[in-house]
Amino acid sequence: MDMKRKDGKPLSVVIKRQKLLILMLVPGLLWYLIFKYLPMISLGLAFTDYGFRAKVSFIGLDNFKRLFTSVIFWNAFRNTLIISLANIIFYFPVPLIIALMINELKSFRAKKAIQFLIYIPYFFSWVVVGSIFVNLLSPSYGPVNMLIKALGKDPIYFMASPDHFRSIIVGSYIWRQMGYGAVIYIAALTTIDPQLYEAATIDGAGHWQRLYHITLPSMRSTIVTMLLLNLAHVLMIFEQVLVMYNAAVYDVADVLQTYVYREGVLAGDIGYSIAVGMFTSIISLILVLSTNKISAKFLEEPIL
Repeated sequence: MDMKRKDGKPLSVVIKRQKLLILMLVPGLLWYLIFKYLPMISLGLAFTDYGFRAKVSFIGLDNFKRLFTSVIFWNAFRNTLIISLANIIFYFPVPLIIALMINELKSFRAKKAIQFLIYIPYFFSWVVVGSIFVNLLSPSYGPVNMLIKALGKDPIYFMASPDHFRSIIVGSYIWRQMGYGAVIYIAALTTIDPQLYEAATIDGAGHWQRLYHITLPSMRSTIVTMLLLNLAHVLMIFEQVLVMYNAAVYDVADVLQTYVYREGVLAGDIGYSIAVGMFTSIISLILVLSTNKISAKFLEEPIL
């Protein structure tokens, strides 16, 4: 029996017509299946002492009791919230502001050139980004410290300074990600009907009035969607910190994912690391669902 869609067309006909588009989805679906869904099979190990040992036994909620009483875990949890929320707070308006500024440019070539320049860092891996900032901030030959020395002051060991490290993490995150966010907002700006601006100009609306009453309301769904996507990864920060932190800044830089990495991969306590990962995923799910509920209130319909 062939299933039918709301428009009355059989599902098999639709699949046949769109087979090339569906085929393009296969690699992405396989990636999610292999790296996102199949690992869920091992969630049961969170209730065992599974690790680099011959015998595995069921220990119930002992791993969760251990993480709730671990000072290191709560320090990593606090650092994760501080760094991730700082990333969102300071990063979130930057792509929107850049997109609005680029949209005001009259020269098409200038728009494309600026988009290209700010989008390039997004293609750099965090290893490359980390190397760039390590070299920029090097106390021996980094241009930042060379400028500090030229001003007659002592060089600063930025990457080993607990007072500066979080700022470096946030700054590098903004530098790498702002181009990606700006491109999305620029795409949203192109969907706004120019006639709305013409009508507002005829009615005497100024530049800021058009921005406040036309541009931002028209981009509201895109803005909230971007916020939702950022919150979905608020506790999943890993590569950025892993390639940039060191023992001198563990107290302010150790996050949940690096803690899981040390406990599971380096120490071999896989059962405990899975328990920490499960707790992190649950908190992330709560954040996403809460944000979706809030967006449903403001947008009159949920994003998810």
